[in-house]
Amino acid sequence: MLAKGGAVFSLFIRLSGSLCASAEPAGRRANNPMKLALSHNHRCTTIGALLPFLGFCICPEMATIQSLIDEYAASLEALTGAIFQAEVCARLQTFIIGFQTVPDKPHGDAGLDAFSDHGERAYCCYGPEHDQFKTPKQRETAIVTKFRSDLRRLYEVEFDKKVLRICESPEMASILPKGRRIKEIQLLVNWFESHRVLSPIISAAEEYQHASKCRYVSEGADVIVVGPKDLANRYAVDEVTITRARQRIFIQKVKSKAESLVLENTAKFDSKRERLKQIVSGQAEQIDGLWQELQSCWRMALAFEQELSDTLPNLHRDFEANRARILKRVLMLMVGSPEPWAALGQATDVAAGILQPDFGNLYGMLIEDVSSGEIARLIGECPIGWETQVALA
Repeated sequence: MLAKGGAVFSLFIRLSGSLCASAEPAGRRANNPMKLALSHNHRCTTIGALLPFLGFCICPEMATIQSLIDEYAASLEALTGAIFQAEVCARLQTFIIGFQTVPDKPHGDAGLDAFSDHGERAYCCYGPEHDQFKTPKQRETAIVTKFRSDLRRLYEVEFDKKVLRICESPEMASILPKGRRIKEIQLLVNWFESHRVLSPIISAAEEYQHASKCRYVSEGADVIVVGPKDLANRYAVDEVTITRARQRIFIQKVKSKAESLVLENTAKFDSKRERLKQIVSGQAEQIDGLWQELQSCWRMALAFEQELSDTLPNLHRDFEANRARILKRVLMLMVGSPEPWAALGQATDVAAGILQPDFGNLYGMLIEDVSSGEIARLIGECPIGWETQVALA
């Protein structure tokens, strides 16, 4: 677009020059200094008159770029918890060479979600739930509390009866490269609409530094709070980034909706659980646990269907078609098995195999739960009873 805009600009410069040149014969213009100056002014005015049109040619592209940035910032604001952290890390990993995420296993991440620059720059993420706080003041307090906690872990200090004492972290030595100390700490958060979080966080970092041995954080290390708009403006935003953010928002909505859904008409589902306890004696606790997990997945599948119906009707039609294929394949599997309950794992694999081609690329992390949920739904709706030869004798 810049090249195209430059070509357009050059064309209008030439056109403007032609217009000015034709305003007066060359000989007279050259012999009259006053008119030469007037001609120069005319040329400037002509170019000035054409600039709005040049802006019209270039501004739509700039508006598109800005709209992508605004949408991505809004997406970061909407994401929470682990999904927000995953998106932030994916964003930074795209542009920062040597960006390293830090898993929280086996014994925690020592307050460090990622690092770069060979361990000299640290990243801590926090995506508080939006409906968790009623006022901005409560959100400010939560952000300050969370990042103070992360900073204490990085500086290896903790309060003991309101007095800061050294509390060495056994995990930091296995995370940062040997001999490296953090020189900058970036605190990335999904809400940064108040400057009142800055002084409490930065002042706390200075307090912790004075009490710390500074084994892993350099003295005078910078502490920066980074909000959604800051992060969105840092690097280029393309359609791939926007698509990924939309997917994460969709997944977050599905998970949130699944938590509040209430299953109805589960009598057959529950009766098969009780029948299975009779068939497989001594496994009542395990069967109850399995049924709780299946119900959770059932709610996830229903939430997935509802969100597709509300936002992506074309994909919802594909999902309905896949459901019909799952029903046929699972019924064939159950009818052909003398012990239908023993085929639950195979039935889930069948469902996942059917859903994967259409939804795996977009919502891969949901496929397993949605597949199990569809099988749970069929357990409740399938008219085939669970009996054994012994039970029928």
